[in-house]
Amino acid sequence: MKNFQKQFSLTADGLVGKATWYKISYIYVSVKDLAELTSEGETATGTESSGSWPGVVLKRGSTGSEVEQVQFWLSELAQFNSALPALTVDGNFGAATERAVKIFQQEQGLTADGVVGQATWEALYSAWLDMQSDLGGTAWPGIVLRRGDTGMEVRLVQFWLRLAAENYSALAAVSVDGNFGASTQRAVTGFQSLFGLTADGLVGRATWNKLNEVALAVANEIVEPNVAPGQFTTTVREGNRGTTVRAVQYYLRRLSAYYSDIPSVTVDGVFGSATTKAVKAWQARAGLTVDGVVGRLTWNSLYAAVENLAESGPVVRAASLPAPTSTLQPGDTGASVLRLDRLLLFLGQWLPEINFLGSTAPSDVYSNDLEITVRSAQRYFGLPETGQVTAADWNVFLKAAQSLSEVNPAAAAPEPDGIWPASALTLGSSGPAVLQVQRWLNLIASVDQGYSFVPETGDFDDATQNALENYQLTAGLPTLGVVDAATWESLRTAAEALCSTCQQAKEG
Repeated sequence: MKNFQKQFSLTADGLVGKATWYKISYIYVSVKDLAELTSEGETATGTESSGSWPGVVLKRGSTGSEVEQVQFWLSELAQFNSALPALTVDGNFGAATERAVKIFQQEQGLTADGVVGQATWEALYSAWLDMQSDLGGTAWPGIVLRRGDTGMEVRLVQFWLRLAAENYSALAAVSVDGNFGASTQRAVTGFQSLFGLTADGLVGRATWNKLNEVALAVANEIVEPNVAPGQFTTTVREGNRGTTVRAVQYYLRRLSAYYSDIPSVTVDGVFGSATTKAVKAWQARAGLTVDGVVGRLTWNSLYAAVENLAESGPVVRAASLPAPTSTLQPGDTGASVLRLDRLLLFLGQWLPEINFLGSTAPSDVYSNDLEITVRSAQRYFGLPETGQVTAADWNVFLKAAQSLSEVNPAAAAPEPDGIWPASALTLGSSGPAVLQVQRWLNLIASVDQGYSFVPETGDFDDATQNALENYQLTAGLPTLGVVDAATWESLRTAAEALCSTCQQAKEG
């Protein structure tokens, strides 16, 4: 096999230029997609976010929140693509929006008809996600936003305010123009007053996070008009339907990404047997009465867990993608094809000999373009060039991808320098951050027999989870077996205190 390292080389001075940085950053996103695709239960349409296809074709003359979403994505992308015109996010699909859609479609190799169907919607969302991932996503930017500020972060705040105003009658909509003026300040103050925050018109961490939470709740239709996210309204059980059921399913789906014993559910607002099973699994984990009924205690437990983990970033797992159970061939559809599509997209970004012709938007259809890509990959790796993917082909592709991901270990977890990695660690995670947690646990165990030692492998296994839960119980943290931001900080502080004590003992 060829030397993968030759595909990436730094300049003689060891510096990473802007073009190289964008390339590495994009590949980081792809590695993360590859690692998380199965473990987070993602689908081609991404039902966990406002990126899910609304099922309505948008075109000139259309109005509403879906149009606002398209305009927002295009306006964000326009800041990094001079070919796209600046747009007003007003929910009216006019000539300017149509022109921007056509330009985007041309660049993506889609039919340039100015109509936003499912393919264009998903391509827009995927492009915006890539950009967000490169720039740090929707995490708090680390600076307080105030009147007079401009830029992408201001635009995102304004868009969240606009979404919130659609659901809460006390709030006024604002223009999404990237300028933090008087109207934006008034809207922020009104939002803060409504949700119990300090009403100072400044967007700090607390306001930013609440804006993000409310916007996602509105976009995913898990709150009734004028009802705050997390507010308990009614008990629901199997047979019920509606917004409260959607919220329960949404929270369960989010939690299933962190806890392998919580089954993922469809967010459809129908409380069926699958939802009951997931509720019972959560109740068992949280130490609640296991009856499958979501009353106030279960509701509060679900919401609190989701909020705690939201502070910790996405879960990062180095899960190996399972081989297909049968040979994949043109015309096939389903999860195995989706994994193949993502796997070859990743390989194609490193290996120019692999001719990836598909879209950056996930696809679960084995198209003619995917067949061409498969043939080029088979040719590169010296496999029979059939255009079909056997288990043997799959294993060769996957082994190559795993070798490439090791070139960029940050894809699994950041270096263990004690800094929170901005991603939650759970059963199946691996990398330097997991190794750091294991070393902290062992340091604590070396001075307290009440704690257990764990193998320092960098792999988050059952032994690590058991030791972690024991630590969380003793430290007064939620005993959930996941390293969230609070657990990381607690471990770091405890380990530093022990190191300081040991050093003082030596000096004394």
